[in-house]
Amino acid sequence: MTIIYLYRSLAVYGGIERIFIDKINYLAENLGYKIYIVTWEQGTHPIIHPLSPKATHIDLGILFYKEYTYTFIKRMWAHRQMEKLFFKKIQDLVSDTQADIVIGASCEFPTMVGMNLLGNSVRTILESHSMRKSIEKDIEGVKNPFTRLAFRWKNKQLHRLVQQMSAFVTLTRNDARDWSEITDAIVIPNLLHYYPPELTINTSTHKRVISAGRLTEQKGYDLLLATWSIVHQQHPDWTLEIYGDGEDREMLSKQIEEKSLQTAVYLYHATPDIYDKYMQSDFYVMSSRWEGFGLVLAEAMSCGIPCVSFDCPHGPSDIIKNGEDGLLVENGNVEQLAKNIGYLIEHEDIRMEMGRKARENVKRYLPENVMPQWQKLFESLILKN
Repeated sequence: MTIIYLYRSLAVYGGIERIFIDKINYLAENLGYKIYIVTWEQGTHPIIHPLSPKATHIDLGILFYKEYTYTFIKRMWAHRQMEKLFFKKIQDLVSDTQADIVIGASCEFPTMVGMNLLGNSVRTILESHSMRKSIEKDIEGVKNPFTRLAFRWKNKQLHRLVQQMSAFVTLTRNDARDWSEITDAIVIPNLLHYYPPELTINTSTHKRVISAGRLTEQKGYDLLLATWSIVHQQHPDWTLEIYGDGEDREMLSKQIEEKSLQTAVYLYHATPDIYDKYMQSDFYVMSSRWEGFGLVLAEAMSCGIPCVSFDCPHGPSDIIKNGEDGLLVENGNVEQLAKNIGYLIEHEDIRMEMGRKARENVKRYLPENVMPQWQKLFESLILKN
């Protein structure tokens, strides 16, 4: 079976990019598929994660981002010319490789349109790595009638393209439910990149809570700091460590000072040794306003620590079994989040047992459990041909 995987660039170190490479490597190494990973803005940058020598990388060299260096009218013309070249190169590649399946790893319009133009010559799969509301144009609150009309048209085109795919894959059950009026989505979760083979059993309490992610509004670290201000009053000997980078760093640093949390909250840059940090912590806390999946929860659980999370759309409720291997909290409820953090702090025996169950339960995201779901989907599509 020959599969083409489409993704803009793999030059950035990120969780999504790492998952793509892990999947591609598994398909090439374990299932023996002929895999092509096709980018178009990679340029001369190396692929940030190791790619199996059994997979082939091709960069189309179409730099869509350059259109923003032009004036508006010239930008429209340049975008159209690049799109035409992009579509032709994709069609030629499908023909040359005699691909059976083309996978679009993002809901970007050039990717979706290019896949749609392939017609019935190949089976197409579109992956959504975010929730529906963050992919669609948000019309609510838009007063300009022309902008509203443009957004409605854009959403209509999105829905049409999604419907024309051979299969549409989401990461969570709730996101699949959100798309149900548009299409019957197939749920296949992200796979876990690494599962520590052994844990150093430490019965002592670290008195340390961890969180990791981009420092952006989505991740809700402003809410977490408000939460920790409450926790700190009752448990001043416990600390919170946040690992990440992003545009909200300065704002969050200022919030830490304003709440006098300098000795209680530590804001660190992103680290490649995050698994070591998980294992040096007592539990994980997620304060996101929304998530596509929330892979950090699964990572932390693999290290034998439970998680406390807002029950935000849509990942946490798929990953955490509330009351068994972690705790779910009403989305955005700072007081309730503080209460549940306090509960795990005060009940070490329950915390340790939840951590044990977390490490066991999260095995369902191991590659050997997730990738057969992709294999089943591929084979079902080929049989329909």
